[in-house]
Amino acid sequence: MENLEAYFEKMKGTLSSEQLDGVNTVINFDLKGKTYNLTVADGKINATEGLAENAEVTLTASEDDLMSIIKGDSNPMMAMMMGKLKISNPGAMMKYAKMLGLM
Repeated sequence: MENLEAYFEKMKGTLSSEQLDGVNTVINFDLKGKTYNLTVADGKINATEGLAENAEVTLTASEDDLMSIIKGDSNPMMAMMMGKLKISNPGAMMKYAKMLGLM
């Protein structure tokens, strides 16, 4: 997986509607130049460019740092402690980290 767009596409294909059942959220990805929002609702997942106003969580990182976490090359907790990853609502993010493949 080379970039965030590929990651979003992979998620759409691998997460079943059962795994997404009952999940209703919007997560922003602010990648220092590129922005996306991921909407999960009605058992479906959709990624679009730009930040959503109603996001429950915003992840801020460089795309390289975030992809390193997604690939499992970097530990998300270490990235947060080093300031490479910022999460606006860590409590909410914990609910979605496994679904997103971040833990």
